[in-house]
Amino acid sequence: MRSSRVSVLARVGSAIVAAGLATAGVLMPVTAAGAATASQVHKAPTHLFIRHRAVPKTGHKSDTIFGLLLTRGHGRHVHPHGLAGESVTLESRAAHAKWAVVSSASTGKHGVVSFTVTPTARTAYVLVFKGDATHRRTHSAVIVLRAPKA
Repeated sequence: MRSSRVSVLARVGSAIVAAGLATAGVLMPVTAAGAATASQVHKAPTHLFIRHRAVPKTGHKSDTIFGLLLTRGHGRHVHPHGLAGESVTLESRAAHAKWAVVSSASTGKHGVVSFTVTPTARTAYVLVFKGDATHRRTHSAVIVLRAPKA
């Protein structure tokens, strides 16, 4: 008789403790959604490089801004390689203004993207990759282009 009382008290006590923890938010229900958010996915690091060149035969009025998006990857892709088909945005900023998106484009098969710009004043440019399910976000260095002299 005594052992049955102990087991009943143990079960009741366990239920009270579990209810208290669940109310406090310590216990999380195990569902597919809960399991997916509980474990974090490791994202591969990325690097975004930027360069510019004057467009030929425009009197240095236009420049082409080139970007190269690289990742080190996982598994067999441990050496840096270009990320193909990823969206990269070009953002610009004139003096005393906020960054604004100018354009976006997808990277080519080797991770290269390009934009043509014609600045009318001294303008700073940066390339931004917002990341995806398997790659971290990154941005390039900032380059400053001047408007052509009249």
